[in-house]
Amino acid sequence: MVNLLQRYEELKLLRSNLDSMFLDAQMYVRPNTQKFDNGKTSFQDDGSRELYDDTAVWCNQMFANGLSSNLIPKSDRWFYLRIANTPSGELNPEEKKYMQDVADRILHEFALPKSQFYNSSHECFLDIGAYGTSPVQISEVDGVVNFRSRPLADVFFDTDQHGAVDTVYYRCYKTARQMMQAFPQVADMDGFNKDNSVHNKYELIYTIEPNTDPAAKKGSRVGKGRPYKVTYWCPTLKEPIQESGSSYFTFLVPRWSKLADEVYGRGPAFACLSQIRSLNKMVKEALISAEYLNFPTLTAEEDSIMLPMKYGSRQIMFHEAGSEKPSPIMAGNQPQYVMEMIRMYRDSVNRSFFVDQIIRQEKKERQSVTEIQDTRGQMLNQLAPLLGRMETEYLGPAIEATFALLERQGQLPERPESLNGALLEISYSSPAAQSQYATRLSDISAFMQDIAPLAQVKPEIMGAIDEQKLLANYAKYRNLDPDIIKSAEVVNEQNAAAAEQQQQMQQMQAAPQITGALKDVAQAKQIDPEGIGQLLNI
Repeated sequence: MVNLLQRYEELKLLRSNLDSMFLDAQMYVRPNTQKFDNGKTSFQDDGSRELYDDTAVWCNQMFANGLSSNLIPKSDRWFYLRIANTPSGELNPEEKKYMQDVADRILHEFALPKSQFYNSSHECFLDIGAYGTSPVQISEVDGVVNFRSRPLADVFFDTDQHGAVDTVYYRCYKTARQMMQAFPQVADMDGFNKDNSVHNKYELIYTIEPNTDPAAKKGSRVGKGRPYKVTYWCPTLKEPIQESGSSYFTFLVPRWSKLADEVYGRGPAFACLSQIRSLNKMVKEALISAEYLNFPTLTAEEDSIMLPMKYGSRQIMFHEAGSEKPSPIMAGNQPQYVMEMIRMYRDSVNRSFFVDQIIRQEKKERQSVTEIQDTRGQMLNQLAPLLGRMETEYLGPAIEATFALLERQGQLPERPESLNGALLEISYSSPAAQSQYATRLSDISAFMQDIAPLAQVKPEIMGAIDEQKLLANYAKYRNLDPDIIKSAEVVNEQNAAAAEQQQQMQQMQAAPQITGALKDVAQAKQIDPEGIGQLLNI
């Protein structure tokens, strides 16, 4: 218990130097979310009171929408499974069907309402845009693989020697009643008071870290052999509430980008946090300036106005005869310059969140479909290095964990014997991944256009092209279902059957001519037996 508490304080100290940046990002980019104040907030107040400009909030929303639509489109197949070091063309129909059925089963699991994969992923991408890091917890609820986004303010983690997250401390606050519902044995533990009010909550901490037991090994599902150790504990209690193990790491912690040896990531908001602060300040000053222009300060001679002073429309103000009328003090404000600076800062924030690349700007001149696709592909290509980390740290582990849990439940199709021991790999086919193939499609089209004039002069040059492989690669780069393209074996069988059928048709068409010729020969032989025999040399 002492080791857990000490490690907990170390992880909080590790993040303490970033909490000030997280606080600003939470205030200007993700308002009304969990505050980074070490759990000291007793109530949830309106986080938008100090927010005067919502540019960063809108940009973060567009950023999350763009990641969701380009990485995990719910209506499309955004990943396939394949065998490591084995081309797809070398797989037999049974193996191909197994790979496709498994991928379909995982996609179906993600689409279930209880799974909450797509909802949690969108929340994750919102946190990625604001904080650069977003923890997502995986668990099994009523036989369904469940994903839940957790607030970064309540999650502390560390990495191993390779930079992969392997330790997570997640805290939440529960009432005494909730604690007894989740852990009935806590009622008899020293330091627990079941009569605590609902306002006096317990800090419950969920810990998962590598299992240091010598018997622990990767993939084990039994007892101390499981590779991760899970502990539920409370700092106010003298002993852990519950200890168990896990065969997989129950947290996904994707990071947008990070510097060398950094633990926490850096999001797009970190790159423009100073511009966001300045923009918020300028909009606030512009509002004050507009208010001053609408209701300026008035000047009047002493004892020249009859009290009380009146402001607003449909009011009458009396003043001494012959005295000067009250007049406003004009400070010479020029709000157009402030608005120009606000526009410049907003454009800078838009670029930092890649809004100009995610949302294609409409152009006045008409564009063809090819030009639009090329522009979109170029935009996604520029994001490829950053989106690759999302695939490595979030999508890949999510697919692997779902595969392991479904296999444990027996919900996957039976694996062919030929694939026993084979290593499966993930191949992404999302719009972001397909944008990498845009140049290959252009190369294929350009190649066919180049050889077209040569084929007219020398038609046999087309015989050197494998049409089946060319068609299969083109369909792959267009992200079409593999079942649409027939295998080479099926095509060869169809060609052989067609050739045999054509030969039979030719023989059937030639049969009447041969029969007529034989009949003519027989008639001629009857008329002139010797002459026809000499003519036919028989």
